[in-house]
Amino acid sequence: MKETLYMKIIHLLDRHRTWLEIVSINTVRKHTVIKNGRMTDILCRVLVAKAVHHHFPYTKGQVWQIAEYDIEQAIKSLRTADEAFRQRITRGELTLKDVERVISTATHGTVNPDLSPLPLYTCYTYHDK
Repeated sequence: MKETLYMKIIHLLDRHRTWLEIVSINTVRKHTVIKNGRMTDILCRVLVAKAVHHHFPYTKGQVWQIAEYDIEQAIKSLRTADEAFRQRITRGELTLKDVERVISTATHGTVNPDLSPLPLYTCYTYHDK
Protein backbone atom coordinates (compact mmCIF):
# COMPACT_ATOMS: atom_id res chain seq x y z
CA MET A 1 0.00 0.00 0.00
CA LYS A 2 1.23 3.48 -0.77
CA GLU A 3 2.40 5.39 2.28
CA THR A 4 0.39 8.48 1.28
CA LEU A 5 -2.84 6.49 1.06
CA TYR A 6 -2.20 4.78 4.40
CA MET A 7 -1.47 8.12 6.08
CA LYS A 8 -4.57 9.71 4.50
CA ILE A 9 -6.75 6.96 5.99
CA ILE A 10 -5.04 7.36 9.39
CA HIS A 11 -5.39 11.15 9.28
CA LEU A 12 -9.13 11.00 8.48
CA LEU A 13 -9.70 8.36 11.18
CA ASP A 14 -7.89 10.44 13.78
CA ARG A 15 -9.31 13.81 12.76
CA HIS A 16 -12.98 12.75 12.51
CA ARG A 17 -13.16 10.11 15.24
CA THR A 18 -16.05 9.92 17.67
CA TRP A 19 -15.40 6.92 19.92
CA LEU A 20 -12.29 5.38 18.42
CA GLU A 21 -8.70 6.48 19.01
CA ILE A 22 -5.59 5.55 17.03
CA VAL A 23 -3.00 4.13 19.42
CA SER A 24 -0.26 3.10 17.01
CA ILE A 25 0.35 3.12 13.27
CA ASN A 26 3.83 1.60 13.04
CA THR A 27 3.49 -1.60 15.04
CA VAL A 28 4.81 -4.57 13.06
CA ARG A 29 3.31 -7.98 13.72
CA LYS A 30 3.15 -11.38 12.17
CA HIS A 31 -0.04 -11.80 10.17
CA THR A 32 -1.34 -15.05 8.70
CA VAL A 33 -2.65 -14.97 5.12
CA ILE A 34 -3.64 -17.60 2.59
CA LYS A 35 -1.40 -17.66 -0.48
CA ASN A 36 -1.53 -20.37 -3.12
CA GLY A 37 -3.87 -22.42 -0.95
CA ARG A 38 -1.50 -22.40 2.03
CA MET A 39 -1.42 -20.41 5.21
CA THR A 40 1.64 -18.19 5.30
CA ASP A 41 2.93 -15.82 7.96
CA ILE A 42 3.99 -12.37 6.81
CA LEU A 43 5.31 -9.37 8.69
CA CYS A 44 3.18 -6.31 8.16
CA ARG A 45 2.35 -3.00 9.76
CA VAL A 46 -0.66 -2.99 12.07
CA LEU A 47 -3.03 -0.15 12.84
CA VAL A 48 -3.89 -0.34 16.54
CA ALA A 49 -7.16 1.34 17.52
CA LYS A 50 -8.85 1.58 20.91
CA ALA A 51 -12.36 2.45 22.05
CA VAL A 52 -12.08 5.54 24.27
CA HIS A 53 -15.82 5.68 24.99
CA HIS A 54 -18.46 3.02 25.40
CA HIS A 55 -20.10 2.64 21.99
CA PHE A 56 -22.49 -0.30 21.80
CA PRO A 57 -21.45 -3.12 21.36
CA TYR A 58 -17.88 -1.99 22.11
CA THR A 59 -16.70 -1.33 25.64
CA LYS A 60 -14.28 1.38 26.67
CA GLY A 61 -10.69 0.15 26.39
CA GLN A 62 -11.35 -2.52 23.75
CA VAL A 63 -8.42 -2.73 21.29
CA TRP A 64 -8.30 -3.82 17.65
CA GLN A 65 -5.26 -4.57 15.55
CA ILE A 66 -5.99 -4.08 11.85
CA ALA A 67 -3.27 -5.37 9.55
CA GLU A 68 -2.21 -3.15 6.66
CA TYR A 69 -2.57 -6.23 4.45
CA ASP A 70 -6.27 -6.45 5.36
CA ILE A 71 -6.75 -2.73 4.66
CA GLU A 72 -5.09 -3.18 1.28
CA GLN A 73 -7.28 -6.18 0.45
CA ALA A 74 -10.39 -4.20 1.47
CA ILE A 75 -9.36 -1.37 -0.86
CA LYS A 76 -8.82 -3.84 -3.71
CA SER A 77 -12.25 -5.39 -3.25
CA LEU A 78 -13.98 -2.00 -3.00
CA ARG A 79 -12.13 -0.77 -6.11
CA THR A 80 -13.49 -3.60 -8.21
CA ALA A 81 -17.03 -3.21 -6.88
CA ASP A 82 -17.38 0.59 -7.03
CA GLU A 83 -16.17 2.70 -9.97
CA ALA A 84 -16.61 6.02 -8.12
CA PHE A 85 -14.54 4.69 -5.19
CA ARG A 86 -11.80 3.62 -7.61
CA GLN A 87 -11.65 7.11 -9.12
CA ARG A 88 -11.51 8.79 -5.69
CA ILE A 89 -8.79 6.45 -4.42
CA THR A 90 -6.74 7.01 -7.58
CA ARG A 91 -6.93 10.78 -7.08
CA GLY A 92 -6.32 10.43 -3.32
CA GLU A 93 -9.60 12.17 -2.47
CA LEU A 94 -11.11 9.80 0.07
CA THR A 95 -14.35 10.71 1.79
CA LEU A 96 -15.27 9.83 5.36
CA LYS A 97 -17.70 7.19 4.05
CA ASP A 98 -14.87 5.65 2.02
CA VAL A 99 -12.69 5.35 5.12
CA GLU A 100 -15.57 3.85 7.09
CA ARG A 101 -16.17 1.30 4.32
CA VAL A 102 -12.47 0.40 4.12
CA ILE A 103 -12.14 -0.16 7.88
CA SER A 104 -15.44 -2.05 8.07
CA THR A 105 -14.45 -4.28 5.15
CA ALA A 106 -10.93 -4.84 6.53
CA THR A 107 -12.35 -5.96 9.88
CA HIS A 108 -15.13 -8.04 8.27
CA GLY A 109 -17.78 -5.73 9.71
CA THR A 110 -16.48 -5.85 13.28
CA VAL A 111 -15.42 -2.20 13.55
CA ASN A 112 -17.59 0.61 12.20
CA PRO A 113 -15.78 3.89 12.97
CA ASP A 114 -18.87 6.22 12.75
CA LEU A 115 -16.77 9.22 11.74
CA SER A 116 -18.07 12.72 12.41
CA PRO A 117 -18.29 15.29 9.60
CA LEU A 118 -16.95 17.88 12.05
CA PRO A 119 -13.21 17.39 12.59
CA LEU A 120 -11.58 17.32 15.98
CA TYR A 121 -8.80 19.84 16.37
CA THR A 122 -6.18 17.68 17.98
CA CYS A 123 -2.54 17.20 17.40
CA TYR A 124 -1.82 13.79 16.01
CA THR A 125 -2.35 11.21 18.72
CA TYR A 126 -1.25 8.16 16.77
CA HIS A 127 2.53 8.59 16.63
CA ASP A 128 4.40 5.86 18.47
CA LYS A 129 6.44 7.04 21.40
